[in-house]
Amino acid sequence: MQENKKNSIVFSTLSLLFVSGLIACLVALVNSFTAPVIAKQNEEALKQNIEKIFAGSTGYEDISATVSETEGVTAVYKVKNVTGGKDNYCVHSSAAGYGGAVELLVGFNCDGQIVGVSVLAADGETPGVGQKITEQSFLDGFTGLEYNAEGTAVDGVSGATVSSTAAVKAVNNACLAMDKVLGGTEGEEVSE
Repeated sequence: MQENKKNSIVFSTLSLLFVSGLIACLVALVNSFTAPVIAKQNEEALKQNIEKIFAGSTGYEDISATVSETEGVTAVYKVKNVTGGKDNYCVHSSAAGYGGAVELLVGFNCDGQIVGVSVLAADGETPGVGQKITEQSFLDGFTGLEYNAEGTAVDGVSGATVSSTAAVKAVNNACLAMDKVLGGTEGEEVSE
């Protein structure tokens, strides 16, 4: 009787391992087909968001390797100027919001002035209140600020302090990255 119980346990264990291995192989197979499609969609979304900030840009180059680690900064892009002048920059930055990460793409001209901000993700923010950080009227508050401005005030969204603070922190993270790109002194924070 004891021997049958041991055989049953061994058989069950081997069956579970086989089924788990088969499922893992199927997931890997599906991933091999979908990963390139997802990467292409992400690349196209990035291109569209850069074009929102720099209309008619002629392309961009990932220069993240030239910037040492900066909190919340995922990537830094050099954006080719459509007129052939000096290049501009976009920084993909994030900070913890109310319901998850608030991800922004912050555009800077060659002198380090913010020319636009595009929201990449803020899905976890409260609908109707926290989601107001995605509205152009809020994002326009950052336009014209210098990457190293000291004590510049940006009006937050009433009732959405956590979301507003996250957006400001994400912009501050982008400013610190730009400070490293432009080789200036330590950038100052934008206050809320």
